[in-house]
Amino acid sequence: MSLIGRYIFRQILFAFLLTLVTLVVLLWLSQALKQVSLVMAQGQTLLLFLKVTALALPALIVVIAPVALVIAIIHVLNRLNNDSELVVVTAAGAPRMQVVSPVMSSALIVMLLTAFISLYLQPLATRQFRSIMTQVNADVIASMAQEGQFTRIGQLTLHIQARENDGTLRGLMLHDMRDPARVSTYLAERGRILEEDNTPFLIMENGNLQRAGETPESITMVAFDRYAFDLSQFTETQTSVNLHSRERSTFALLFPDTSDPYYQENEGRFRAELHERVSAILYPIAFAAIALATVGFARTSRESRSKLVVVAVVWIIGLRMFGFAAMNLTRKEVWPVFLMYALPLSAIAVALAVAFGRTRKIQDLAVQLWNRVPFAYIYERTGLTRLGDFLRPKWRMMLRHSGLSD
Repeated sequence: MSLIGRYIFRQILFAFLLTLVTLVVLLWLSQALKQVSLVMAQGQTLLLFLKVTALALPALIVVIAPVALVIAIIHVLNRLNNDSELVVVTAAGAPRMQVVSPVMSSALIVMLLTAFISLYLQPLATRQFRSIMTQVNADVIASMAQEGQFTRIGQLTLHIQARENDGTLRGLMLHDMRDPARVSTYLAERGRILEEDNTPFLIMENGNLQRAGETPESITMVAFDRYAFDLSQFTETQTSVNLHSRERSTFALLFPDTSDPYYQENEGRFRAELHERVSAILYPIAFAAIALATVGFARTSRESRSKLVVVAVVWIIGLRMFGFAAMNLTRKEVWPVFLMYALPLSAIAVALAVAFGRTRKIQDLAVQLWNRVPFAYIYERTGLTRLGDFLRPKWRMMLRHSGLSD
């Protein structure tokens, strides 16, 4: 890479990191506000709150990183153009690779970062997030109970004398009114929330169970050394042993257990998740190529430069929206998998062709191919003897108004 190439590369990389950190912090704050209840309502620690919100960052970075790269490229190239540095480089006869090389090198670094997060870190963080939330939900009754107070949770009433630092509940009373015909009261010296097979239990020790019968006189009392009370229906979410498609590793998506009933019911989601992780790697290159095609060469008119930025933004938004639409279609059909890869790859091909000034050759090639189509007589009947006579002025006019032509 030449001296000017290294200079542009450093500028883009610095702007990318600054933009990425800014966007991640802003979106992290929006995600953090949704988890405030962990601290305010459920009495969890600040450390757990930070850990839970941090686990959402990998999924955000996969989407944000290509956008941050585009912002950095457009900012740096616009600044170089406004300072006439791009004009000098072009006037000196430098090849376009002097600009293309640092831009695509930075895109390659972002692509590797996106690949690592999308294929490995994101599913790992999602599984860890679910594990923590399962533990939090299992501990919801113990966290809501206040020492010396009666706490009502659904059809349960809980009272504890004290709560130790390790989570042990002392002097526990649990009043169960779910079945009006069999109202039960549990008294125990101590209790503790434990989880087994993703199901939370309240383990009570050294206590007794008092259960009312049909008449006030018919009360059953049973002493126990250890009693397990199922809390799964009182937690905020019902947990499941099945890992969702976003929680499974990429290897598990590539080689799924086809005999798994959960996979058989959600095969489309598994397929869409796998190809979304792989195709997401292509978007940093596609977005960088689009930025090159629009603002990657010198301009003297600031007005036309602003139009090119608008063209880049519309192109990028449209590309990503069609990509998400293809992913949703993949959940129902197999053929949209082709679109998930064709969209970014075609954007890369077209954008690089424009960046290297090959638009006229592409135009002529498209016209030649179309003129060989057997049903071209349709256009002859409408008065267009050759389709090229219609396409050439329209194509050139579109390029001239968009600013993409040389």
